[in-house]
Amino acid sequence: MRATVQQHLSAASERDGELWRTLLADERIARSLPHVWGCSDFVAQLCLRKPGYLAELLQSGRLHSALDPDALATELAHLPQEAPDTEVMRVLRETRQREMMRIAWRDLSGWAGIDETLRDQSHLADVCIRFAYERAYAQLAARFGTPLRGDGSRQSLVIIAMGKLGAHELNFSSDVDLVLLYPEDGEAAGERGIEHAEFFLRVAQKMVPWLTARSADGFVYRVDLRLRPFGDSGPLALSFAAFEHYLQQHGRDWERYAYVKARPITGLDAFRELYDEVLRPFVYRRYLDYSVFGSLRHMKSLIAREVERRELQDNIKLGPGGIREIEFIVQAFQLLRGGSDRRLQRRELNVVLPQLVGQRLLTKECVSDLSAAYRFLRRLENRLQEWADEQTHALPAEAAARERLAVAMEMPGWEVLAEHIELHRGRVAAHFAQTVFGPTSSSTEANGVLESVFDVDAGSGVRKQALQGIGVAAADAILARIDELKLSAYYRKLDETGMRRLSELMPRLLPALANVADPVLTFHRLTRILEMIGGRTVYLALLNENPSVLARLVEVCSRSQFLADQIAAHPLLLDELIDERLFEDLPSRASFAAELAMRREAVHGEDDERQVQMLREFQRAAVFRVALADITGRLQLMKVSDRLTDIAELIVREALGIAWTQLTYKHGVPQVTNERGEQRPAGMVVVAYGKFGGIELSYSSDLDLVFLYEADSERRTDGPNPIEPTVFFQRLAQRLMHLLSTHSAAGRLYEVDTRLRPGGNRGLLAQTLAGFEHYQRHEAWTWEHQSLLRSRAVAGAEALCARFEALRVALLQGAVKRDTLRDEVRKMRERMRAELSKAKAGEFDMKQDAGGIADLEFLTQYWVLYWADRHPELVTFSDNIRQLESLASGALLPQELVDFLTATYRKYRERLHHAALAGNGGTVPATEFVEERARLSEIWRGTMEGEGSTG
Repeated sequence: MRATVQQHLSAASERDGELWRTLLADERIARSLPHVWGCSDFVAQLCLRKPGYLAELLQSGRLHSALDPDALATELAHLPQEAPDTEVMRVLRETRQREMMRIAWRDLSGWAGIDETLRDQSHLADVCIRFAYERAYAQLAARFGTPLRGDGSRQSLVIIAMGKLGAHELNFSSDVDLVLLYPEDGEAAGERGIEHAEFFLRVAQKMVPWLTARSADGFVYRVDLRLRPFGDSGPLALSFAAFEHYLQQHGRDWERYAYVKARPITGLDAFRELYDEVLRPFVYRRYLDYSVFGSLRHMKSLIAREVERRELQDNIKLGPGGIREIEFIVQAFQLLRGGSDRRLQRRELNVVLPQLVGQRLLTKECVSDLSAAYRFLRRLENRLQEWADEQTHALPAEAAARERLAVAMEMPGWEVLAEHIELHRGRVAAHFAQTVFGPTSSSTEANGVLESVFDVDAGSGVRKQALQGIGVAAADAILARIDELKLSAYYRKLDETGMRRLSELMPRLLPALANVADPVLTFHRLTRILEMIGGRTVYLALLNENPSVLARLVEVCSRSQFLADQIAAHPLLLDELIDERLFEDLPSRASFAAELAMRREAVHGEDDERQVQMLREFQRAAVFRVALADITGRLQLMKVSDRLTDIAELIVREALGIAWTQLTYKHGVPQVTNERGEQRPAGMVVVAYGKFGGIELSYSSDLDLVFLYEADSERRTDGPNPIEPTVFFQRLAQRLMHLLSTHSAAGRLYEVDTRLRPGGNRGLLAQTLAGFEHYQRHEAWTWEHQSLLRSRAVAGAEALCARFEALRVALLQGAVKRDTLRDEVRKMRERMRAELSKAKAGEFDMKQDAGGIADLEFLTQYWVLYWADRHPELVTFSDNIRQLESLASGALLPQELVDFLTATYRKYRERLHHAALAGNGGTVPATEFVEERARLSEIWRGTMEGEGSTG
């Protein structure tokens, strides 16, 4: 290589010694030239033929910087409009050669990374294609007139870059894949006007040869138009309407993959309209489309056969573990999730790939491996093609070429390079197999005997024997349920694809029933989910594609009616079962907050309905994870309520932000004056009461909310439609209520109860802090102070929340009527027992019956309120457990008594949780909790019916 470079340099110096002495006087040129020429015969030969290119690049400083596409376009625009076609072709080819020399030099010398190299190659192609198009368009418009749209505006040809050019990832000697479209049919506005279809056909016929035809100066790009509708048999340019019709009637899965990368080079405004109305809905489905994996396997099998036929095992693009497999993995997940997360609707692979970790679709290790392999293989691809400016992806067979490639890759020799190639391709192949092919491998897949179980014509004996053969008990009951399923309206409404997917699913599902305690109940829950899924058979594809998801679904259904019902009502929750960490990682507030932020970013800029739908999807997924951790015993009772409360808090805060944005956009921001006379934005605090306030939410809890605000009563909002602050905050509270509680196709977030506000249903929905304080001091009933004890600020400005918390403590110390406290608490509790108990004969209502949760809560509230004026630390917390512990810490109750009460409270609540998960109510046989009920009733009588504060 050194000898060859020296020969080239000697020849160049003999031909133009002065020029080369000047060039080599630049230290960076002199130092990099041997390596660049040794690794690129294309650059070396071009320097020998056209040394002026290098001199021009060096003199202008462009050799030492990335491509400026605007500057290059301006340079090309200097070519006179009357220049003949031969001159247009010459300028394009010389521009391409000079810029490719610059790109290769910077790449091989290490002055540019792979990202810049790919981007510069793409920008160069854009500039050349756009220049050729604009010249061709101008010539034809001068001859036939300008094609106009229906509104009279100029109509452009929309040149869509596909593949690597579309993603700004073009390699060194790549074809450029283009699709040519125009907005509307019609006739060009000129004396010799022709149909738009003919006009743009002629533009293409003139433009493409300028780029592809070979001349003494070579060619610019090989242009591939075969991705257009109907391929080689279709017209070169198609109208938007015809394109839309084609996609609707004939669009295939491989075209969805292809259009992930689609990017306009010309006609940007027209393309946005096409993309939003036609392309995006075609490529990205609103639902999770697991059928993409089946089509991906089909495409890969076709490629594999071609690789084998053409002996392309050493092809770093198409061969095993090659670039195409990385692209397939990423694009498959883009099609799978892109409809619900626009961040995945990006064209650049290295931008999308990290997002797949955040979406819990791929592990960090997998993404790291794929990212490293992609960068390595793309760099290797460029170094292969930079040698002779040839489109090749095959590793060389000759020893000298292999060593030269190793040098180009900055490695000590071919053996080391080969090890790196094998390492990266091996990792890619493994991840590809696991992601695309691995999930379908199953020992039941080839089990024809099990397939007969779902065939009602196979005979009951054969079917029963098949089930018993895999260890499934109660075969008769399960067969009866299968027969019922096949006779159902659900099954009759399935299309051919749905029936095929269900038939494939059954032999995979049935063996799992052998490992559950109650296979009949589990199977009923599973088939109920299948019926609720209905025609959305992509979920059947999900279960067929992912044995691990199916196994987790069976386990969930075997454990919990609640979770099975949740999945049946919201099949999107099946997506949660994909994550293998679901049964390992514990949910936390931090993880929920991070996920909500991620989901918020995914719907940024979308309409209000989509943002609320995002909240509903987040809530269902988050509650599902908590319940799963609960039923598997990995999350203790108090942590379950903590997490459910965290979810509600995050949602209320997010919903308040949405409501505030909506209202202030229309009316502006209300103001308040501080003690120094300064203006600042006013705000509202959302106060949680009851179980929400006490951090004790269960799976079906309502949210008890009160809305308080501060504002200058005389100052209207500062927006385009100003309103009184009272009106503003009423509307803000109403909007927040609407966001939280309105039913929609996606369900609702929470049932919201605002009756605990001052004045109840007769009072204003949102009230001032001052009005709230006056009411609590002068008008509130004892039960309202009991409720206030279990309240806390959960959303709003931090300073305003702090003001409420301070006011709450002051009110609980100074506003409670302690002389009548015990009588009022006792009377209220007696009324509740009589009116609210749901127990029948022989049952115990854990909430409302004597000796139940309500007794314990009322006792705690009585004690805390009784002593709060002398011990303000008692009202610091809003939850029962810490209030009881504070009573013990202050030596106001015996520790042994508090230990009994907290232990009993936990027992009751744990039983209620598990009853809810099993789909049961709050009543249990009267034989349960006998000792706890008796002692708690004794404590109640001693405290509320005896003498003194504790009896």
